[in-house]
Amino acid sequence: MSKTVLFAFGSMALYAGWAFLAKVATKSLPAEQAVIYTYVAGLTAAASYLLWRGGAVVVSTRGIGFALAGGLFLGLGTISYYLALSQGSAAVATSISGMYLLGTTLLAVVFLEESLGQVKIAGIALAVGAVILLAQ
Repeated sequence: MSKTVLFAFGSMALYAGWAFLAKVATKSLPAEQAVIYTYVAGLTAAASYLLWRGGAVVVSTRGIGFALAGGLFLGLGTISYYLALSQGSAAVATSISGMYLLGTTLLAVVFLEESLGQVKIAGIALAVGAVILLAQ
């Protein structure tokens, strides 16, 4: 199994825990406050990982700009996600918001020249079908 697949499965499991705990948090906290606590914990984890790895801090104006723009999208998307969780079903909110992978895939194909073969197209179609069924 490649490192990419291994890390991706780890990411999937950790995101599942995050989504579940986010739903639990929004039962007793306003969504926007839950997001702030989540981000404090996330920044702590990221900073701790950077220190543990001992890597040099890379300063790239272009990279930092993209990271900050991505952070803005992430922050606003997370607030929207937590608001969805606070209003209804975790299964519906998570299924629909999880379709960001479709947008990411299309952007990567168009702007990063990544390939999209028949098997990947079929996978996307099945994912869309699953979201439609879960959102019922």
